[in-house]
Amino acid sequence: METVKLGIATEYIPGRVNVGLYVSDNGARLIDSGLDDEAGRKIARMLEERKIPLRRIVTTHSNADHCGGNAFLRKRTGCSVAATKLESVVIENPFLEPLVLWSAFPFGELENKFLQAKPSEVDLIIENSGIVDESGLEAVPLPGHFLDMIGVRTPDDVLFVADSVFSEELIEKYAVMFVLDVGAALETLDRLIRAEAAWFVPSHAPASENIVPLAEANRKGLLRVSEAVLESCGEPASREKILQGIAGRFSLSMSVSEYVLNSAAVGAHLSWLRKRGQVAPVVEKGVLLWRKTR
Repeated sequence: METVKLGIATEYIPGRVNVGLYVSDNGARLIDSGLDDEAGRKIARMLEERKIPLRRIVTTHSNADHCGGNAFLRKRTGCSVAATKLESVVIENPFLEPLVLWSAFPFGELENKFLQAKPSEVDLIIENSGIVDESGLEAVPLPGHFLDMIGVRTPDDVLFVADSVFSEELIEKYAVMFVLDVGAALETLDRLIRAEAAWFVPSHAPASENIVPLAEANRKGLLRVSEAVLESCGEPASREKILQGIAGRFSLSMSVSEYVLNSAAVGAHLSWLRKRGQVAPVVEKGVLLWRKTR
């Protein structure tokens, strides 16, 4: 497992989910841990080969691809796990992630490692802003994507920005990026555009010294989906009908897991449009429909 060095003590492990690594005098801190036991095993082996003890995993949020290696690493190394209060609830009770998406206890197809990590104890609850521990790592609030997601800034001025942005390739391929609060996500993008750091490291895009173009691409992608959702409400339409139209518009084919992720994202766009007074809900013949208000 190779790492990319971005500062005196800051590295990251490139992959489907970029994992941060900060090495101080008393050992290593990870920023997230990857998807599963295999990701955790590779990280543990790399640290063992370098004779660096793992002290703590700082988890940006509880989506399975960010905390899936926690359980393995905690068992193998005895490391601590830190997360915000809301995210820790899901990390310790991972069935809650598919429950949030489906709004009921998950059925079999949703009980997979992409939506439900192995449970792992969080022994350090942190605020979403401020210094995490004696290493000097700093939590930075990045609301919008999930319950209480954070970024992490290292003393080397490398800012890990989690899922606040996605690569342009992913936006082009999937169109609908997962989000729970569209308004908060747009505000986070505004803050990122104004932010300063030596390096920015998204979880699903290469590290960059300039986050502005990627933040703008993500803003454009979010607003494009909101516009498509709004257009779908010209005639009263259910969330399922709206998602069907968006799938056709962007030529999306979806697995069951992708369907519930996209359905939740459409719900987030509807909530944002309702807050702006652009759509309103109505129940007709037992179906919740959404219609334009202007």
